[in-house]
Amino acid sequence: MNITIGKKITGGFLLVVGLVAVMSIFSYFKIGEIEESYEQTMNSNLEKMRMTQGFAADLANEAVAMRRFNFTGDVSDLPVFEEYRKSSEEKLTVLQQMIQTGKGKELLQQMKADKAAYEAIAQKSIAAKQANNLEQVALHMQAAGGPYKAAMGAAEELVQEIEVIVRAEAQTQSETAKESQMLILVINILVACIAVAIGILLSRSIANPLKRITVASGEIAQGNLTHEDVIIDSADEIGQVARAFVTMKANLKQLIRQIASTTEQVAASSEELTASAEQSAQATEQVASTVNDVATGAERQVSAVVTAASVVEQMSAGIQQVAVNANDVARMADRAATTARQGDTAVDAAITQMASIEKTVAGSAQVVTKLGERSTEIGQIVNTISGIAGQTNLLALNAAIEAARAGEQGRGFAVVAEEVRKLAEQSQEAAKQIAALIGEIQTETENSVVAINEGSREAKIGGEVVNTAGKAFKEIVDLIGAVSEQIGEISASIQQMSAASQQIVTAVRDIDKISKDTAGQTQTISAATEETSASMEEIAASSQALAHLAEDLQTAVQKFRL
Repeated sequence: MNITIGKKITGGFLLVVGLVAVMSIFSYFKIGEIEESYEQTMNSNLEKMRMTQGFAADLANEAVAMRRFNFTGDVSDLPVFEEYRKSSEEKLTVLQQMIQTGKGKELLQQMKADKAAYEAIAQKSIAAKQANNLEQVALHMQAAGGPYKAAMGAAEELVQEIEVIVRAEAQTQSETAKESQMLILVINILVACIAVAIGILLSRSIANPLKRITVASGEIAQGNLTHEDVIIDSADEIGQVARAFVTMKANLKQLIRQIASTTEQVAASSEELTASAEQSAQATEQVASTVNDVATGAERQVSAVVTAASVVEQMSAGIQQVAVNANDVARMADRAATTARQGDTAVDAAITQMASIEKTVAGSAQVVTKLGERSTEIGQIVNTISGIAGQTNLLALNAAIEAARAGEQGRGFAVVAEEVRKLAEQSQEAAKQIAALIGEIQTETENSVVAINEGSREAKIGGEVVNTAGKAFKEIVDLIGAVSEQIGEISASIQQMSAASQQIVTAVRDIDKISKDTAGQTQTISAATEETSASMEEIAASSQALAHLAEDLQTAVQKFRL
């Protein structure tokens, strides 16, 4: 039967799920049964208690209606009495059907007898009340108290009995629930054990064959193809893998044998190809060497021609530049000669002007000297005025003293003397200011005299320098004229050299073109030869690499034990 691993795992999983489902269903129904039993028990007992308490309430209401009628004589209480009597009777009948315990039945019989006795006495008290026999009413009501209390006591005792039954049944239900829990726990443990057993069986059925295949794969990885075949009879995927593994091993053996045979043939062919490639490469290298020598010579020739052309072109350019510069120098020489002649004329004018300046400076020095002498004389006059002002001040002071001695008669004279004194002081102050100004003028005059004398000396020196410059300008004019004539002759020679250099440049360029063509052709031949040589080297290298690969492959194949 072809059962796959997926089906096995799914089947085991479904089996575990089924067991868990069965356990869950069992637990569900068991718990439901316990709950239903507990609910029925509680409902039944609660109904019993409710009926018993209802019986006691009806009996109490019945007694109340009887007493109220006996006290009031209200006939409307009689139907109420009858209603509660029937109701209590019905509840008692139901209780007799519900209660099955011995003590419960005894209490019911007691309740029924006490109820009947109480109602018989109550009927008598009602009849006595209707007959208006109050004494009998009182006696019957007193007599009815005993059966009534006995019936109510029996009802209360029945309620207590029902409570005892409820507690007992609750204990029973609790024990049943514990037993169910234990049973569910045992079933869970059993299901867990079954699940573990299924897992172990499934894992072994998968792991053991895989382990055998892994060991065989390790042997093949080590090159051992003599290891025994892995035989697995299962029809699942692992069995299919094992059979495919055996087939792969057989095919691998055959492939390695074919590779070993082919590598030997490849090694032999690669050795022959290597020998042929080496011979071709040697011949090609000889041709390439010869062509390279020719190309090297052509390149040297081209390089030399290029160098010569460059030198000749540079020389031609230099000659042309020299011609241009010579023309510029000739023009500049003409301009220099013209400028020198103008400078000579300017120098003559400067000499004349310097002589005039020297005379003017000498005259200015004399005038300033005379001005200094006059300022000295003015200073003497100012000193005289200052002395006169001092004497006038003393005279005014003496006149004031005399006027003071004369008293009233000399007061007018004193005023005049005071005014004279003030004028004398003002004159003396003005004389001081004039003296100060004259002093400053004398100082400036002395400085001017010094400066004029220095200017006169510098003017003399300037005149001598200008005379020397005039002589130099005349010599420069003569030299520039001679240089201009020589530059004209040099410019003509340079023009002839420039024309000749242009012819040389043209010839060198033609030689350069021919040399480049020759070098290009030799380089083409050399490149083709080098490409051929490189191709042969690549073929030789490839054949050697192929031989090495064949050897490596043989070495790798020898690692396998067939």
